[in-house]
Amino acid sequence: MSYVEFEGRRIAYEVQPESFDANDLAVVFIHGSGGDRNDWRFQLDGLSDTCTVIALELPGHGLSDQPGESDVSKYALRVEGFIEKLGLTKVVVVGCSLGSAITQTMALNPKPWLKAIGLVGAGARLRVMPSLLEALLSMPDKALDNLADYCLSDSASDQLRTAMKLKYTSSDPLLIHGDLSACDKFDVMKQLSLIKLPTIIIVGAQDKLTPVKYSKFLNESIGASTMTVIDNAGHLVMLEQPEHFNMQIRRFLGQIS
Repeated sequence: MSYVEFEGRRIAYEVQPESFDANDLAVVFIHGSGGDRNDWRFQLDGLSDTCTVIALELPGHGLSDQPGESDVSKYALRVEGFIEKLGLTKVVVVGCSLGSAITQTMALNPKPWLKAIGLVGAGARLRVMPSLLEALLSMPDKALDNLADYCLSDSASDQLRTAMKLKYTSSDPLLIHGDLSACDKFDVMKQLSLIKLPTIIIVGAQDKLTPVKYSKFLNESIGASTMTVIDNAGHLVMLEQPEHFNMQIRRFLGQIS
């Protein structure tokens, strides 16, 4: 693990390969609500022969300093500060769920180093069921236990389902409540046409949280975008179908100059 300090707080990250040139193409992966770098384990291990692969942990998550945020724009500022502290000059940002909201926010006013984006399990608006937000405060154990079922397809392996349930039930419900509150307030439906960067959109065919129609809307609204639907996968498509996911990312990166 490595750390970058930004505005007095440490942001943890993992990078592969560990020795890298800041001027080379780098893909920065941003996890979703309650996530951490291990949401991108198969990408860290499977794409580092193509480019520099970085999985950061948002404030409050993993080994990054507390607290988290409850606003997408604040998370976006943290991610931008992280990238600039590393001195990266050619970046593709790929975000899942909450991470996709952060990525869209960055793409609406892109820094010179941002060359392309990836949106995974994404939506231009990410409304959260009020009952889930309430349950995280009133019945946190039950709410956290159910979260893995929302995030995975019915065909997910027992091993992955058990691992995700353990991960979420071990999480701070207030942190996840803050993340989901940030998602609930997020809405860029009327701004998507302003995104001009090359964009890859990937969604699991069985995504229960951000259904395929959400990705279709993104694809129709972002001019320079392509969309892929991956079968036998839910919201966390990069964990359920990593080989197919990595193939799509690899192909997309080959088009970035």
